[in-house]
Amino acid sequence: MESCATKHGLRLLVLVTFIAFAFGQSPSPTDGGLQPVDVGKTGIDIKRPVFAGACKACPWGVLAAITQAALKSYGYDVQVCWVCWSNYGPREMADKMKPVVPPGAGAYPTADYVEPPPDAVPDISATSKINLLDAWNGEGAYANDRKQRRNYRIVALVQQPNFLLAAASRKSGITNLAQVNDRTQPTWVATSTRDSVIEQVLAYYGISEAALKARGGGFIRTQTREQRAAADVFIGGGLLVDTPEQRMWYEASQLNDLVFFELPEALLTKLAGQRGYVRATAPIALLRGLERPIPTVMRSTHVIYVRDDAPDSFAYTVAKALDEHQELFRMYGDPWYYDTRLIASSKTIPMAPGAMQYYRERGYAK
Repeated sequence: MESCATKHGLRLLVLVTFIAFAFGQSPSPTDGGLQPVDVGKTGIDIKRPVFAGACKACPWGVLAAITQAALKSYGYDVQVCWVCWSNYGPREMADKMKPVVPPGAGAYPTADYVEPPPDAVPDISATSKINLLDAWNGEGAYANDRKQRRNYRIVALVQQPNFLLAAASRKSGITNLAQVNDRTQPTWVATSTRDSVIEQVLAYYGISEAALKARGGGFIRTQTREQRAAADVFIGGGLLVDTPEQRMWYEASQLNDLVFFELPEALLTKLAGQRGYVRATAPIALLRGLERPIPTVMRSTHVIYVRDDAPDSFAYTVAKALDEHQELFRMYGDPWYYDTRLIASSKTIPMAPGAMQYYRERGYAK
């Protein structure tokens, strides 16, 4: 019988994989432990579309589950890929590729988070606006592909406010990131991601791996919650959910006493100019230890999208189903918001014509 320690280790392996691929690594060959499965004939025309989502506890997996549930009332049997996370989904959608399984995904001992993906080309997907724009422009994680992917069409833009936060453990005595390089004792830094915005924060303060190591510290990369929560400094997007991408704050704010502090105005102004980020204020009591409103920046917009070859009638139905079942966005534990003022607000990637027809009929768009 498998031991608890073994199961725990396997779970950690998968969570490490989830985080690694959320940071923009390129696709790899299929993992031998979790193979694609034949789910029978699929396609929009027979009302069995494939949704390229993410793990069941991941933001884009939750959007997959919401879409699947919403479309049931219209007779659709949506098949979900629970391992099409990170830059896999946008590639597979644009290039009409069958899902591949990221390394490590098959090591998870139960189907609680993932299942074998359908052996079929996806028809619809979800990702962040930032990620889809990178794929559209051939930038970021897609730069090495040396091509732009311009066949995306957006069905809905939904919101999940994710506030950039910085904090330190109370016992460290740190009240400003500028103090990190002046400390003589080891400083350990934990980040929720290592995206371009986090890198800019670190660069602003001159915080580097070499400098941290010189004093016996460094960046914490483990997913073991006790070790990560014991860090001295925490930087990253803050959202009170236990998803693989966001659980750092969920755990650290409970297992450590944190002091949150503001970033300089000049830095916030610069970060607010980054794609997908806007000025915002993290609300009081968002997390344990966040005892006052904190001026910061946030990213919020995620998209449900199809290819440009999707029938207008399908995009119309998806838009209608999501609107009619807005209650689903608050029923899955992940904080999603359906805002009729923003649902059709894409300025770069075109909206799907069928979806726009629905939103105009409802008065959500002109």
